Order: sequence, then C-alpha cells, then structure tokens
Amino acid sequence: MTDSRILDIFYNEIVPEAKKGEIDCYFMFNTAFNLVIDNEVISICDEAACEDLVIPTLKITNKVLFNSLLVEFVRKAIDFYDISNFAFLEDLNKEYKDTLSEGQEEYLIKYTIVANLLANASFEDFDNPINFLKSRIAMLDNKIIESNELIDIGYIDSIGARLRIIEEKSPIKAETPYRITSYLEFDDGYILHLPEIYAGNTGEKYQLYGIQKTRKNNEAEERTYLKKIRKGFIAKINGAPEHYFFAAMLFISLCSDKEIEVKPFLIERWNAKRKSMFNKVKANQYLQLLVNDCEQLEHSEKLTESLIKYFFEKEEEHDKLQSNITDNLLRYFTKLSDVTIGLDIISFPHEADFSLKLKTEEAIESRSEAFNELFKLISDYKRREDYLGR
Repeated sequence: MTDSRILDIFYNEIVPEAKKGEIDCYFMFNTAFNLVIDNEVISICDEAACEDLVIPTLKITNKVLFNSLLVEFVRKAIDFYDISNFAFLEDLNKEYKDTLSEGQEEYLIKYTIVANLLANASFEDFDNPINFLKSRIAMLDNKIIESNELIDIGYIDSIGARLRIIEEKSPIKAETPYRITSYLEFDDGYILHLPEIYAGNTGEKYQLYGIQKTRKNNEAEERTYLKKIRKGFIAKINGAPEHYFFAAMLFISLCSDKEIEVKPFLIERWNAKRKSMFNKVKANQYLQLLVNDCEQLEHSEKLTESLIKYFFEKEEEHDKLQSNITDNLLRYFTKLSDVTIGLDIISFPHEADFSLKLKTEEAIESRSEAFNELFKLISDYKRREDYLGR
C-alpha cells in the first residue's frame, strides 16, 4: 500500500463519488461533500443526487500538508483497528495488509477514510481539515484513562453502589477510537450498565461525541436502581434517564484537566440517515408502481403524492429525533454547570462554532451530592496513579 495509492483513491474515487452522494466502500455510504483547494473549486455535488441534504465543503488550504496527514491517518487507523472490522473483505489474515488484492486494498482505504474520518467530521472540521486530521491522529495515540484494565473507582455513598470503568477500543464505525464503558454494582449485587462514553483525547483537549446506551438492562429491574441513582441528584433531566446524566458526570470528572468540547452534530451522519430514508421511499414507490403496472396514471399520481407526504412526515420525525438527541446531550452539561461551582461554560453552540465548550477547575462544589463524590473519587484515583489524562 503506497502513499500515492491512498491519495489516488481519495482524489480520483472518493471525491467524484461524493459528488453523487454515494461512495462505494464495498458497502454504499451516503456521503456527500464539495471540495475546494486553495480557493479553487474542484468538485461540487450534483443538485439532483443530493437534494434536501446540507452539503459541507472540504476546504484544503495546504494540499501538501493535508496529503501527508491523510496518508498518516489511513496507515495508523488500519493498524489500530482489529481485523474483525474489515471482515467484509474475504480471506484476510493477520498479515492482510501485505496480501491484499487491488480491489481489497481499494475498499480498505475507502472504508477507513469514509467510515472513520468523514463520518465523524463537523462543519468546522470540513472548514479546517488539517486540524481535524491532527486531532484524529492524536486520538488514535492517546487514551483518556491510562490503564487498560477494569478499574474499581470506589463506593458512592449517595447512590449505594461501587463504580467500575474501563476504556477500550471502539468499532471502526464509532465516533471515536476509544470508548469508556462502566457499570454500578449495588449493595445487593445488581449490576447496572451505564451508557458508553464516546470521547477522544487530542492531547490539547477532550472531545465528546456521544453518550450512548448499547448494553441493555432488564427495564423493570432498571427502574428500581435508577431511583437509587436519583437520590444523589438535584432533579431528573427531562427525556434522559438518570444513568445518562451520571455518565456525563463521569466524563467531566475524568476530563477535568483540559478543556472539554462537546460535538453534538456530525453532518455526514445526519445526511446519511436522511438520504437512506429518502431512498427507501423511492424504492417503495418503484415497487408499488410495478405491482400496479402503471395501468392507471391517476392511481400512480395519488401513490406518488402519498409517498411524498410519507417522506416529509418521516423527514420531520428524523429532524425532531436528531434535535432531541442533540438537546439532551447539551442539557446534561448545561444543567450540571448551573448547579456546580468550578464547572464553567466557555461558549455555547452557534456562538464560536457548533460545539459546547467547558472548563473545569481542580475542585468543584456541586449541589448534586453524587457529582461531588464522583469527582473526588476520580481525583483521588488520578493522584494515586499519577494520572494526568495524557
């Protein structure tokens, strides 16, 4: 795999395919962007293919440096992720990078760039791709927690449970190279799995992309233990169960030594869901027309109107869901800032950019008893382990 091969695939395959809003990475990715290099327009998305999408523009101001960083990222990312992430490429083994066919190499490079890089870019990242590449490379090199083992953080009296955490590699399609998983073990032995924290350490700051629940607890049992968590809180956040709020506290406690940036909106992921939904509507329309064999034009027109109405309803539902997810993620931190001395919001989304920026002092004082306990336990762990969040 040569440097020129990586760059050739980016400029001569990914960029032209992005014009049509679909990139063939063995799987089809609904990804679209314009390309400008040194203020010269290189590629513009087709309006018809990218209708109803918000198209970002990749602005490269130093092509030599961009190319160098892109190559470094691709090589490092392929080495970083387990071979199981590329299982769609048949007959791979531990030496797969040296035995790839030309077609496998093409898909490997495209998949790495599209699924792990472009899918995790914000509008600001498209505007400043060199800084974005530097931060993504740093995230592959830096963890938030120094240990690779499961850590017993300690007992939280206000909740009545022990907290255990571990930072492990994420799948390649996740927002960040590493994720923090954790659980609370209550006095009766019940284990409540907490939402996973998808965040990266750029060396200069911490970037949070999401707090997501993937491991499910028994819902009936879970409600009982969520009430126990609530005892250490001020109030429940609307639309967000207590363990999401607790995960936000955990993230802040772990990342108190640098600026925190919460990135709630990734444009390519939003576009991908929107286009996928639109493609399903078009497919349904085509199938229905085949069934009716277009015998009655009037029926076909009514069918089209019905499907268009359905699309707009689903589009509104998608936008509302995305808005709720974004608002809830931001609300965890604004609520905590409101009740905590030593946790300050530097800027809100749409002030400087689309991110929420936070700064935490060495010590905090919160009206949430659980937050005070958790922050102290994490601080004690850091001092014990000479842990500086490197």
